[in-house]
Amino acid sequence: MAAFYHFGQRWLPEDERVNIRGLQNILEGASRVGTKRFVFAGSIASLPPPPVGGVLTEKSAPITSTAYARSKTIGEAMLAKFSAKYPVVALRIGGVFSDWCELPPLYSLMKLWSKSNTLGRMIPGRGISGFPYIHRRDLVKVVRRIIERNDALAPFETLFASPPGCTTHRELFGAIRRACGPHLPLKPIHISPTLARSILTAKNGLKILLGRKRYERRWMMDYVDTPLVVDTRKTQQKLQWTPGPELSILNRLPILMDRFFSSRNNWELRNIRRNEGRYQYGNDERM
Repeated sequence: MAAFYHFGQRWLPEDERVNIRGLQNILEGASRVGTKRFVFAGSIASLPPPPVGGVLTEKSAPITSTAYARSKTIGEAMLAKFSAKYPVVALRIGGVFSDWCELPPLYSLMKLWSKSNTLGRMIPGRGISGFPYIHRRDLVKVVRRIIERNDALAPFETLFASPPGCTTHRELFGAIRRACGPHLPLKPIHISPTLARSILTAKNGLKILLGRKRYERRWMMDYVDTPLVVDTRKTQQKLQWTPGPELSILNRLPILMDRFFSSRNNWELRNIRRNEGRYQYGNDERM
């Protein structure tokens, strides 16, 4: 799980030092201590959008268009080499969220679409941009199932930690707006990716002036209306696991939004810490 990440496209010295040389050191160390199986935290975000109507599977090859995706691609290749020494799993994880959110893309969307002004109704493209989200409790269950099913797994497995399909911006927008109450219009305003890039440039420029952390980048607009839809049937069969509907992002959003409004200071603190890499591990239910 340990890795350096950022949202830029440029490869940084930390990417090489932490994500590549660091992983190499851990893999070599694991070969000397009798490791039963090595689980590598990959990411669905490192995969290319499938063709229209298509899906991503465990066999889909990752991309290298961003530094983050490149480090995950190299990591999976390193894993394949070490699978001759001990069993490994490349676990491609969806967007991990808690009941406090603690996921930068979701954090940004919740803040944006809870606004009552015109900006709060804007969705880039047709609203079918999408990504699979997984509650952190379900992620823990996936890792436990890998441990429990170790003997039934192949020496080199690529698996998904994600529900099937994806959750689109259109679905998130509706769920967030409904959770805010009846005073907010539910009809979105669809804007072109070009206009969205201009708004994002102005927004990021203001954040730079104020010394604030940026999540959204212009390259992200290249993924408008290209949802990352996953087919997780192979993973579910191998692990004999299915995600619980009670922990799905759409079913949990009312809880997230309730904390967004009722414990705003705590909510902001936890998410700002998460965005800055200063993680705070605690009980989801604690207010």
